[in-house]
Amino acid sequence: MARVTAVSGLGAKGPACFLVETGQARLLLDLGYGPQPGLWPNVDGIGRVDALLLSHAHRDHAGALKLAPQVGDPPLYATASVLSALGRQGSGTSLPLCGAAEICGVTVRTGRNGHAPGGVWLHLDIGGGLLYMGDHGVESPVYAFDAPPAAATVILDASYGSYDSSLDDCARALEPVFERGLALLPVPSNGRGPELVYHLATALGTLPHLGADLRAALLRIASADEASLRAGVTEELARIAREAPPIAGCQGLMFTGYADATEGESARLVAQWEGEPRPEIVFTGYVPSGTPAQRLTDSGRARYVRWNAHPRLRDNVALARSVGARTVLPAFGDARHLDAWREAFAPAQVLVQGEAAI
Repeated sequence: MARVTAVSGLGAKGPACFLVETGQARLLLDLGYGPQPGLWPNVDGIGRVDALLLSHAHRDHAGALKLAPQVGDPPLYATASVLSALGRQGSGTSLPLCGAAEICGVTVRTGRNGHAPGGVWLHLDIGGGLLYMGDHGVESPVYAFDAPPAAATVILDASYGSYDSSLDDCARALEPVFERGLALLPVPSNGRGPELVYHLATALGTLPHLGADLRAALLRIASADEASLRAGVTEELARIAREAPPIAGCQGLMFTGYADATEGESARLVAQWEGEPRPEIVFTGYVPSGTPAQRLTDSGRARYVRWNAHPRLRDNVALARSVGARTVLPAFGDARHLDAWREAFAPAQVLVQGEAAI
């Protein structure tokens, strides 16, 4: 009987790493680092695996590839966009954004995850079907989402626990920040960043000031990664990248990476302006402990206003029901939500630790 074991990623926000044993092969789904500084998956007891499959290139899903030799340095499978982002074009095998591939005798189907360029969910044709969502979203105004096929076992992106507010609610909460017109928003260049600047340009008619990393990401997404996008957004992203002014001093609405201000231009600007009353500093995603994002929000110098980049509880429930899930593993969320998950996903079994038969 096939089984899946959570090496890391169940019961708390942590790096993604799941071991799948089919009876003929051992596959690793993601090998992440963080999002808290210094948090690595413990791969000591895994042993040799036959293939490593990546859902997307974000650090908490693909940031621990240096640990691959400890599990036999297996062949790497990811979409061409992800391999390129990781600098692994010549040392990995490309998966389709939406299609199927044969890996170690297992049919693996993929579809766009609505979360990041080149990002996919992974469906393994074993047992009653195993669906690994990685991170995903269905509300994104920028990234496309493909509905997955039936699966008895689903590893869901439960990053938001039992949270259920909509992206429209998030946009309304950010309106006062945008109206005041002077703010620094550290963002991931290949995630929420393009979504936020697209919203600002299309819904409010305002071009933000862009950091160099975000501008480069927009140009890449609007060209090489266009297949990951919703229909009709490519030209607008390209226009924003061409016409938005750079960040040059404390002026306007400024968007740049990294999201937690640990690196990049946001780290430099936060250090420069932390002791000043302006600009506003607004974080819109997960705030890892031990980061400038946590320090500034705890001190009151920065605000936190969520921009949905992961599914709400209702989205996960709809997904689980649409694929006929009998077992749900809510990944990347705190186990304190277990009672809410059990009620929401019933009659499916909900697991937040250990392994599941497939």
